[in-house]
Amino acid sequence: MFGLIKKDFLLIKANLKSMMIVFIVYLVLTFQGTFDVTFIVPLIGIMLFISTFSYDDFNNWNSYAVTLPNGRKNVVRAKYIASIILTVILGIGALAIGIGISYTKTNSINLDEIISSLMGTMLSSIIIITLLYPIVFKFGATNGRIILFAVVFGIAGIGAFIAQFVDMTFIINMINRLDSYALVAIPIISVILLGISYLISNKIYQSKEF
Repeated sequence: MFGLIKKDFLLIKANLKSMMIVFIVYLVLTFQGTFDVTFIVPLIGIMLFISTFSYDDFNNWNSYAVTLPNGRKNVVRAKYIASIILTVILGIGALAIGIGISYTKTNSINLDEIISSLMGTMLSSIIIITLLYPIVFKFGATNGRIILFAVVFGIAGIGAFIAQFVDMTFIINMINRLDSYALVAIPIISVILLGISYLISNKIYQSKEF
């Protein structure tokens, strides 16, 4: 399985140059006060990792991978483990960058605000992984992304429609209260979501024909 994880990181490395351009643009916007760099760094990681699915599909990698010992289980497991590693590494990097920018601009560090922003972004990244990976394993990288966008916009549209007729004050207050427990709640929620997503993806991949 280590070889499968290494393979994905080598594919990610091939796309780093293009992602660095995106990162530099958002870094400049952060210094101008129009953007928060802690928001984009983990999401760049997700974009990089989604690209590995495209490479796998293009090169018919899965047809070969399933012939390896425990290939089907290890392919799914490696994708999730590598994604978690990348998300954590980029999260730490985003935290360090956020602290550096905060100190450079204000000669002080608002650590609570930086961590709160980062934890929200990390949770968003985990949610994207948990939604996207079962879809991609089922329908492929290209169709999976289209379906994900349709699902996300559909949920957003339904949420906006319901918000017009339902008082959301209670829900907003609950979210604000949970914010103080983010350091504990978000890791727990992430583990639960990833576990459910992994089980679904594994079941899909086990029965898929290549």
